[in-house]
Amino acid sequence: MKQPFVPLSHVLLWLSVALCIACAPEPEPAASETAAAVVPHPNLDGLGAFIEASFPDWNVPGLAVAVVVDDRLVFAEGFGVKQIGRPDRIDAATLFQIGSVAKSFGAAAIGALVDDGLASFDDPVVQHLPWFELAEPDRAAKITLRDLLAHRSGIPEDYYPALEVIGARAVAERARRLENFAPYGDHRYSNLGYGLLSLVVEAATGETWGEWLDDRLLSPLGMDSTHPSPYGVWASRFVAPTFLGTAPAGAVSIADAPEQNVAMPHGFDRDGARRVLPWQSYDNMQAAGSVASNVLDLADWLRMHLDEGRLDGVTVLQPETLAELHAEQVDAPGYFLFADNPQSSYAMGWGVGSFAGHRYVSHGGGIFGFPAYVALLPEADAGVAVLVNGSMWTPYYPHQEIAAFVFARLLDLPDRDVHAEAMHATEAIHAQVEQALAAQAAMRNPDSPPSHPLERYAGAYANTFGETLTVSATDEALRLAFSAPGSFSGDLEPLAGDTFLLHYDGGDGQAFSRSPATFSDSGAGTGLELDLGNLGLYRRSVD
Repeated sequence: MKQPFVPLSHVLLWLSVALCIACAPEPEPAASETAAAVVPHPNLDGLGAFIEASFPDWNVPGLAVAVVVDDRLVFAEGFGVKQIGRPDRIDAATLFQIGSVAKSFGAAAIGALVDDGLASFDDPVVQHLPWFELAEPDRAAKITLRDLLAHRSGIPEDYYPALEVIGARAVAERARRLENFAPYGDHRYSNLGYGLLSLVVEAATGETWGEWLDDRLLSPLGMDSTHPSPYGVWASRFVAPTFLGTAPAGAVSIADAPEQNVAMPHGFDRDGARRVLPWQSYDNMQAAGSVASNVLDLADWLRMHLDEGRLDGVTVLQPETLAELHAEQVDAPGYFLFADNPQSSYAMGWGVGSFAGHRYVSHGGGIFGFPAYVALLPEADAGVAVLVNGSMWTPYYPHQEIAAFVFARLLDLPDRDVHAEAMHATEAIHAQVEQALAAQAAMRNPDSPPSHPLERYAGAYANTFGETLTVSATDEALRLAFSAPGSFSGDLEPLAGDTFLLHYDGGDGQAFSRSPATFSDSGAGTGLELDLGNLGLYRRSVD
């Protein structure tokens, strides 16, 4: 799934054993397929050299960058490789998944409904989805499309709707069992909320969300390389079908998509080395993070947003609708390292802050192994898109320092060593992570073994949604897995007593790599329970 950026407080709960990062190859920019379309800006003559010099410190296999100024593409280049161990260079046309950057597409899809008279931003969700229910009926009745777009419905942030393969409607129907809501009107980031918006589009148009996105936005804009789903790029066996899942085919390589110009995402294995990940499906919550694109198409997306919904004479959104999407709706935490102050807001599909006294509109995307970031500085008529193919602990710091470099040059600001600032902040985060990892390591207690022989824990466990996982045992280890190919699975390592450390087969090997799993006797002869924390509570049937 995405995923949005996971704040450090969450990262430290989802600890990884992997902090060492494999050495990346020298960046050597790839030859762009669109060199003739680029009109260089004199203020940005040093951008390529800045990226090349900073690249080794970012410890990622590769990235692609595009910059637009005054409705022109002024920079579009790739750096590094598509996949470690292979020579294939990234260029400006290389496809990446963009994670929650897709929320700007989801918001624009709703904006198109508004323009076409099929919805209004202040429609209650139940007007379009009358079957939608929550444990708090009054809340379900008053949540509007605007609330979902601004993440102010209060629907929980850390809701993992399925570790098995289920459809978008089934995910949304499970919301009726959710707890831990935020107060209505307060900002709480919710992928599930954007998943509901996908269903609103389908109810209002009779098309799938992806079809509507293609027909109403992507095709008119000529964004032919952008796909609403990873399945538009890959055969299904090469895509992880669930959050924290794995590809049914096993290991995946760019060699499995020989006719596609694709980058592979990279995470970490348990030994701390970079490993290649499969692309991830987010099709059961599409508007939250399922889109794949390249920086060339994203440059056009940014141009459209900077020109009041138009691109090269084609209008896809009315100016007032586009302005509404960019208008602040709710106070929200900001994570732009170079912001003027920590005060920030969320609009609809975009975050809003300030840089050097100018309005700064941006969004990040954190699908596994593919951190992505786009930013607009409307007063300078400029935008930046940065796509990376390696997971990292920091919240888009390489992306943000590139954006800060670009915008500072365009604004003729005094020289500022944004790379040094970003690396200093990165070192501070890594130090905190190291401390937390050490604390977790200290929790291991070999003198407190499991209460039972390992085979006693084996069996089928089900959660309240009816999803069933199986725990299997050998003489030395436990393993957990759902049944469908590619669904969530992992190994259970004894930690202390009946608490194990669940190592995910999927995930990024960092913030999403492992978490505690605790077995307990549910009492009254009802069998064992398995508490996976944020991943749910499962109960084994009576022996």
